[in-house]
Amino acid sequence: MPNEIDKVATPALPLAPEGYERPYMDQNSNVLRLFFNRLVNTVNTLLSTDVGGKFLYNPCAAFYSTQDQTASVVNTGYAVTFNNTSYTSTVTLSNNSRINVQNPGIYKFDVTLQLEHNNSSETPITVWEQKNGSAIAYSGHMFDVKGNDDYVVHWGFTVSLTANDYIEIYWATGDTQLNLHTEAATSPHPGIPSASVDVSFVSNV
Repeated sequence: MPNEIDKVATPALPLAPEGYERPYMDQNSNVLRLFFNRLVNTVNTLLSTDVGGKFLYNPCAAFYSTQDQTASVVNTGYAVTFNNTSYTSTVTLSNNSRINVQNPGIYKFDVTLQLEHNNSSETPITVWEQKNGSAIAYSGHMFDVKGNDDYVVHWGFTVSLTANDYIEIYWATGDTQLNLHTEAATSPHPGIPSASVDVSFVSNV
């Protein structure tokens, strides 16, 4: 089955004569019959529980970073940056860190950070979200990373956004020897991003 639903066009109705004519009425009715049949088929396909969902186009995006990201000062917030786009639909990236939405609604964000710690002592890392430049209340998460260890931080959150709002992911560490680490592809695994985020539209507000 194709990936696009059959679109409905405005019917081209024949010009009406000044007086009643049976052939005109038959032609007019036939055009309308074809139009409404096509419209009903399209609506039924869209609302079908079998295949309808595949025809819905929702805002979405996925971004990732192929660069190491470091903290030059401990216990200081740094915006997570992204330099690659996997896909995007009405969700854009600006300033390498701002995830912008064009359509208002509820959005879900799934974030993954790949950590590398090059010190022997355990250290905490705190992550949180910011909306339009301000921290979202109680959005923080704290993790303890062992010394000389690699660690993956993953979390998801939902947030209500209006048109042109933007979200940023922030992190802070207690040790500058902890960084967001990327690795190039090496057999048998593909490249490992230092950070990635998937954005999906949940619903209207």
